[in-house]
Amino acid sequence: MNAPLAQHISCGCIMLRKNDLGQTEVLLLHRKKSPSWQYDSWHLPKGTKDGSESDEETVMREVFEETGYKIRVLHKVGELHSTYERNNQTITKLTKYFLCEELERVSDVVTEHDEIKWVELEKAKELLASFPIYEKEEDILALVTPL
Repeated sequence: MNAPLAQHISCGCIMLRKNDLGQTEVLLLHRKKSPSWQYDSWHLPKGTKDGSESDEETVMREVFEETGYKIRVLHKVGELHSTYERNNQTITKLTKYFLCEELERVSDVVTEHDEIKWVELEKAKELLASFPIYEKEEDILALVTPL
């Protein structure tokens, strides 16, 4: 029998820009299969709240750690709920997503992911939909108005 439910709270970032063709792009992260990650997957930048951080502080820290970008948090876009199993325990996960503005990229060191890429919005939805294991991040992108 599984242990009682535990809760995991994460905060994520939706960062948009216009490319040279006038198309809206979103920043995505790619993680390839490895001994600690069994999937080939694309994600929005996000991570777990740390201690008493506010949601906005979590987003700024995680985006910087994962991408090297300093950002400004503009507003909350929505939330996704999911569950997963770890160590015979069912974890309920709440991920809060925020629209953010790029201020500057101060580092290009990437440790958790093998690629950081600006992807046209509709293509980003397709890439995110190809990994429906946890959050359905394509659903959160559907709430964003293209630039």
